[in-house]
Amino acid sequence: MTARMLLQVAVAAALWPLAASAGATSLPTWEGWIVGGPCAEERRIADCPLRHIDQPVLLLANGEVRTFQYGDGSGVRQVDVDKGYGKKVRLTGEAPEGTIESVRFDLLEKTGERKFFKGCL
Repeated sequence: MTARMLLQVAVAAALWPLAASAGATSLPTWEGWIVGGPCAEERRIADCPLRHIDQPVLLLANGEVRTFQYGDGSGVRQVDVDKGYGKKVRLTGEAPEGTIESVRFDLLEKTGERKFFKGCL
């Protein structure tokens, strides 16, 4: 390889992370809560029973309901849905036909340890 070719390879290697991060930031994001269908229809986030987990949707902060793909072949795994149920999340991806095809799932709200004292018993 010539010195010019080595320089081109070095420049390309240095710019690669910048190009990758620029592509990732250009994808749309949605923030909201994962809740079951009946809770989404009522725009209810708190006290949404886990029995509605068979109908997960993403409830946006502005009250808009959006469906999203999850499971095999998606950026959102079933375990992600289980962990994020009733919690605030961020999905990054595309929504070409109205359904979010997420490539990234971020849990924004974490549940802390619950501490009990004798008075609760």
